[in-house]
Amino acid sequence: SARNSLVADGCYIEGSVENCVLCRGVRVKKGAVLKNCVLMQDTVVGENARLQYVVADKYTSFSDSAALSGSAHLPFTVPKGKAV
Repeated sequence: SARNSLVADGCYIEGSVENCVLCRGVRVKKGAVLKNCVLMQDTVVGENARLQYVVADKYTSFSDSAALSGSAHLPFTVPKGKAV
């Protein structure tokens, strides 16, 4: 499901997305929950991951069951091409 989000073409969402911006080719796998995130091109979010206030550059990946959280004033940032 996706609520109050901007989702580009080519995104594949099996989890839950709320208040997010997803660029093209983003994959959100089964059971993942994203809130207040910005994910750039071709980012992959693993199964059952929990991301809140995360900004990820393109070609990043988040492992299954990852739990990352920033705040509205200081989001958690992930540089281009990294695996978390």
